[in-house]
Amino acid sequence: MRSLIVSDILRILKKKTYWIIMAIVLAITLFSQLGMIKSGFNGMTSQSTNIRNTGSTILGICIFLSVYADEFSSRSMQCMIGRGISRAKLQTAKFIDCVILTLISCVIWAAWVTVLNLIFGGKLQPSYIAAIYAAFLAFALQAIAYGTISAIFLYKSSNVAAATVVDIVLYIVLFSFIDLIATSAPLAPTILADRMCLTGCINQIYTRIVLGQPCGWLIAGVCLVYELDF
Repeated sequence: MRSLIVSDILRILKKKTYWIIMAIVLAITLFSQLGMIKSGFNGMTSQSTNIRNTGSTILGICIFLSVYADEFSSRSMQCMIGRGISRAKLQTAKFIDCVILTLISCVIWAAWVTVLNLIFGGKLQPSYIAAIYAAFLAFALQAIAYGTISAIFLYKSSNVAAATVVDIVLYIVLFSFIDLIATSAPLAPTILADRMCLTGCINQIYTRIVLGQPCGWLIAGVCLVYELDF
């Protein structure tokens, strides 16, 4: 299975599409910095918002398509099953692919943000820097969990388009809905959706890190319940 994972990652990293999407995300980050050169709390807020919204949506969907959808469309997954690789091993390999590609993407993106802050002289306190990197953690959890959930629809329906729509809905519709609840509803802390659903839990993790509160148990719960549900 190790050779399968390595070959998958190398195949994805050789694709021009992945690097084009990565370049777009990095460019969006750059233009966001140029358009809003801020320091302190405002700088942290604008950077975190960019990471958690536009950038994470574009890159997260790209990761799902690169790991799951492309190979499923070409029917190479069916060929590997026909050659004796069990479905369980293949699904596990794809999950690991998703984790590795997400980590690679996070490292590249975080390094770019660090360079931009050095270039533009963003005066950020250690707590603000921690909040920015917490946004990358939230993105990683979203990319892995949303990709896994969408992959379940893909395996069950064998419909790439439907699974991609599910992934887009998770990123755009559900994230916006939970964010609306958390910011607008007066009883948001008591709403079950905000506390129990995946997006709500990830928002709580981010908030707890920003506030300096412990959240290890919540991260472990998200990983066990949502990340490993394949």
